[in-house]
Amino acid sequence: HGMPGSGKSTIARALGAALPAIVIDKDVIKAALLRSGIAEWQAASGAYEAYSELARHIVEQRQSVILDNPVFWPRVEQRWLEVSNAVGSPPILIECVCDDRDELARRLATRDALESQPREPVNLTMFPGAAETAFQPRITLDTTRPIESIVDDALAFIIKRTRAIERPTIPGQPKVPVVRPTPTQP
Repeated sequence: HGMPGSGKSTIARALGAALPAIVIDKDVIKAALLRSGIAEWQAASGAYEAYSELARHIVEQRQSVILDNPVFWPRVEQRWLEVSNAVGSPPILIECVCDDRDELARRLATRDALESQPREPVNLTMFPGAAETAFQPRITLDTTRPIESIVDDALAFIIKRTRAIERPTIPGQPKVPVVRPTPTQP
């Protein structure tokens, strides 16, 4: 979770490799919809619906997933929690922040952006219904820090949230314990 340019995708990809987990980036889906000629207002809601269903499909196959998207709309949070609840997994929110406005602007201006990604800082008040999620517990990470320490902090939070959890048994399949990653050393 976080504003565009806050480092969500960078952290999601690093965590995906460390866990391992499949990373689903909402912007990849939305960009494909835009390229196919779907209007922006339809592509946004369509991308979130496709994204949520893809996440559900992956976790039902007993694969770990990282959802790379901002959580500024109640429906997005609701769908994420539904996917988590469907497989008995604790919901984990990792918030990425970049309070250095110059760095945020530089990231947005220089990134290899998809059609759906902004090139300038976003003002949420311009989007009806957008609001900061109140979901707790969460970890908030300053993404101006070295990526290795950010990933270590995120992994420690994930381990804490999943410590005593076993994946639910799916009828006809053997019980599979949760794989707990070992944080890398700095």
